[in-house]
Amino acid sequence: MKKKTPKIRTFNVEEIESPDFLKQLNIDELEKLSEDIRKFIIENVSKTGGHLSSNLGSVEAILAMHYVFDSPKDKFLFDVSHQAYTHKILTGRAKDFKNLRKKGGLSGFTSYKESKHDVLETGHSSTTISAACGILEAKEVNKDIGEVVVFIGDGAMENGLAFEGLNYLGSQKNQKLIIILNDNEMSISKNVGRLAKSFSKMRIGKGYSFFKRITPVFLRRALSRLVSALRTFIYGKNLFNELGYKYFGPIDGHNLKELIRYLKYAKNANESVILKINTVKGKGYKFAEDDKDGRWHGVGKFDVETGEIISDKNLSWSQAIANILKEELKENKNIRIISPATLVGTALNEVKKDYNNEVIDVGINEEHACVMASAMARNGIVPIVSIYSTFLQRSYDYLVNDIDRSDTHVIFLIDRAGLVAGDGSTHQGIFDVAMLMPLPNFVICMPSNIQEAKALIDYAINVEKHPIAIRYPKAGINDSANDIVVNKPIWRIVKEISDVNVLTFGDSINDCMEICESENIGLINALFIKPINEEVLFKLNGKKLIIIEEIISHSSLSSYILEKINANSLNINIEIININDYPDIGSREELKKDFNLDKDHIREVIKKLKNK
Repeated sequence: MKKKTPKIRTFNVEEIESPDFLKQLNIDELEKLSEDIRKFIIENVSKTGGHLSSNLGSVEAILAMHYVFDSPKDKFLFDVSHQAYTHKILTGRAKDFKNLRKKGGLSGFTSYKESKHDVLETGHSSTTISAACGILEAKEVNKDIGEVVVFIGDGAMENGLAFEGLNYLGSQKNQKLIIILNDNEMSISKNVGRLAKSFSKMRIGKGYSFFKRITPVFLRRALSRLVSALRTFIYGKNLFNELGYKYFGPIDGHNLKELIRYLKYAKNANESVILKINTVKGKGYKFAEDDKDGRWHGVGKFDVETGEIISDKNLSWSQAIANILKEELKENKNIRIISPATLVGTALNEVKKDYNNEVIDVGINEEHACVMASAMARNGIVPIVSIYSTFLQRSYDYLVNDIDRSDTHVIFLIDRAGLVAGDGSTHQGIFDVAMLMPLPNFVICMPSNIQEAKALIDYAINVEKHPIAIRYPKAGINDSANDIVVNKPIWRIVKEISDVNVLTFGDSINDCMEICESENIGLINALFIKPINEEVLFKLNGKKLIIIEEIISHSSLSSYILEKINANSLNINIEIININDYPDIGSREELKKDFNLDKDHIREVIKKLKNK
């Protein structure tokens, strides 16, 4: 008589309220659930856009974490938290995925306001180990805190901040942290495949623990050198072991049974443990699995069946800038372009195919990129650092001391400047101007179309001798038929100065053009945000001026204009529209409306100023 195959329970992913039910499931049911979650993520991200590959690769590992531990008593810290979709699903947020990265909807990252299970809110990498050290310190006085587990991957471990945290924790022998190092093709340490795997299993086995308990101390000490030598042979000189951590790996990051076994061992251990898991980025979706360039890391809407990206057909600023750089590289062999792990996002992956040696990816190491660029510039190279606005923040000390203080000619191409759709408060490019404005030697500019972009990049390479930043948004680029040449910092008078005028820069010029034409008022393009064009400013004496800036209000262009007005006793009636807080999730148009940067509000302000 044949045995009946046990029926596997199934669950509606959208009905999951908490991870408590997982502990009642067997391995087959957990595996079925992982398939359902993976399918759910693919279907939903295809409609909203989001981080796809990293979330498909981490499904089993996060399932196993919630199976073994008890969130939120046990604290889960995700680094970077863009791969926490499975965590969100298991903690009752699947029903909200239809509004992922939309205004009023679910964040693409962990979020304090969304769930008590999100104990660290971050959109930038390599912060989790340092944050975990803070939680472990709090655990000394707060006994309600359980185990602390860091899930780190996607290159985050290579950043210096992660190693600062590791170094500190290595000296805290009374504090225990569990680190899951998610390796999806990032090599951290040498190992000898199957032998390493076997040795790890032996070390977490009951027999090994029993042997340690019954063996006299003097004999264990005598054997320690042999064990150390064996470990070194198997793993190589492993930095984690040298820092005093118990290190196990490689572990199959898609084998639930194996993951649960190691996590249970780590939970019961008395000291910090690092588990290196190997996962397939994009697992379960062929197009993402086959992706070697990172195109499916963060993706817009797409057709699930064909893998075709459903995108705006307009040329993006990132692609346009990359095309300009290709032309510059043809002419100038001294140019080097440095990217801190953002080749795909800035469209430089295509440039690198043709100019492999000239385009350098330094990984998630913005500080290193800046210091490296400074030294290049001092030795005959023209360094161009291509970087997201929010990632530039991480390198501020080096911008000040290694670049601006020494007045070194480094060019920064600041992508994602201004309001950014979908990513929420951690990724808004509204602070770079405020950061750079006080630095005496920095020049800051922002084009409004392709021709201005070409002219500014040419000026930055061939004319300017100070550090210079060229900003541009995450948006489609406006084309213009008129070529221009820039040979000094200028403001462009787009529409003749009149009684009422608008002064703005970048993409906002295009928003204001039609309004200024219909209202018959002046329009000034502050092509160079810094230095201020005093000649044009003096022409505005006795006039009315609306300054529109898609940046934070403090240390903005308007604040420096007000200083100049006061210093020169000018009489200019000014209205200022800019940003005074962290933007949340939404489209660019929705975010503009939140801060009165939309066309309707601009028209209202113009009409009021006309009537004053």
